[in-house]
Amino acid sequence: MNSIPTPVFGLELSKLVDVAELGLRIVVGAEWAPSWVVSWAHATEMTDPRPHLRGSELVCTVGSALLDAASCARLVEAVHATGSAGICLGIGEVHTQIPRALVKECRRLSVPLIEMAHGVPFLAINDVLADARVREQTGSSQRNTELVSRLLAALRENAPLEDIVKVSAEAVGGALTFEIANPATEATPAADAPAAAATSAAATSALPSEESDSAAAISVTAPSLTTVSITTMEGNLLRWQGQAPEPDADLLSTIGRILEIARQEKADHDNQSRQRVGQLFALVSDGLADSAALMPELQQAGLIGKELTVSAWPAETAPLLALHLPGTLIADTPDVTFVVTTSAEAVVDAARDLGLVCGHGSPVDVAHISRGIGEARATLRLARRYGKVAGPESLTSLTGLLEQQPAMRLIPFIDQLIRPLLEHDLLRGSQLMDTLRTFIEAQGSLQATAESQYLHVNTVRYRLQKITALIGRNPLEDGDRTSLAIALWAYDRTAR
Repeated sequence: MNSIPTPVFGLELSKLVDVAELGLRIVVGAEWAPSWVVSWAHATEMTDPRPHLRGSELVCTVGSALLDAASCARLVEAVHATGSAGICLGIGEVHTQIPRALVKECRRLSVPLIEMAHGVPFLAINDVLADARVREQTGSSQRNTELVSRLLAALRENAPLEDIVKVSAEAVGGALTFEIANPATEATPAADAPAAAATSAAATSALPSEESDSAAAISVTAPSLTTVSITTMEGNLLRWQGQAPEPDADLLSTIGRILEIARQEKADHDNQSRQRVGQLFALVSDGLADSAALMPELQQAGLIGKELTVSAWPAETAPLLALHLPGTLIADTPDVTFVVTTSAEAVVDAARDLGLVCGHGSPVDVAHISRGIGEARATLRLARRYGKVAGPESLTSLTGLLEQQPAMRLIPFIDQLIRPLLEHDLLRGSQLMDTLRTFIEAQGSLQATAESQYLHVNTVRYRLQKITALIGRNPLEDGDRTSLAIALWAYDRTAR
């Protein structure tokens, strides 16, 4: 059986035959041709009209050139080669009945053969096709309007992106896929729907949209399967795949724009939700709210009843972390992003994959999540200092202990032990702070300090005595030197 391309629009042969005023009768192909689609009627008396055919036309003739078997064979072969919908022979002008040779050739090549009653013009077929086309376009426009209305309603109801894609695919037929332009930083919401039933594939072509910034491309991907791709204004890709006829490019552009709006609204909603959770984290961390305030959020994330690991990451990394750490609770604050997981390994793996520094605390239960928040914040500061992931083991040092202290708790060290030295250096041009810092870094060695600062040991000793006189703490004593080390650390953190 001949296989013909399905036109963008047409009527099945059986529907044309059913139009009584056309006076059509299927002579060859009554069993297998009724579903063939006719796009237009092309009248000709040529026996080889191939240069004038593009496929799916019904080739109409009165048979003035069909006077022998050879001429009948040439016509049938031409119709078969171009994938036309069949041959329609008008009876009464030249032939009183269909030539047997024509019937024989049509049967041999499986080309439909239709008889048309005397007195009916071939243009009557085109009138029927044109009326059907207008009705189809009007109905298609109405269906498109109804679909857009449904999608806008879904948009107002904050429907998931996947649901909007599914509704669109069901309406246009075929499968729809929405691909984000930069999948490295965002999830790719996509949905597929079963392909709609149709006939064979359309020819390869490109159809740029003239009314938007989107572009559509149509291509054949497999036998009887067509793909239409729309590049949206934001550079995302909406791809339709199914059987012809393909959906209108402008409708796909509208669907793509609605999907982009839905994606942006979802991103805004997720950001607001993470910021709200971040405010709760800050309150719990500062002791202004009980950890129970986080119970609804943890429950929604499915984290209740599990051992939790709180990690801290650089600010504004929440969307990226949401992609790489699904099923977690993410909290956004102005200076840090927190993630609650059930596995420290997942945190370390994500940091390695993303090339980010982060810190995480010891596993805690829900009741002690404020401890986990504090440890995560402290380990992030250490991670930034060391340039790598920091865990709870990094907190078992003086620096780790200090990182867990609220800034307010360390202010007295700065005010009482550092500020008097800064003021003295500013007024007198002395270098007490530099000498003190070097002395502490040298683990209390006078000789090492003198060599580092190119001073005599007695000069170092004199400056340390001056420090003792100003602040009442002797750097030569271990306890006082530790206090001064804490004060210097607190001052440096404040400067950072």
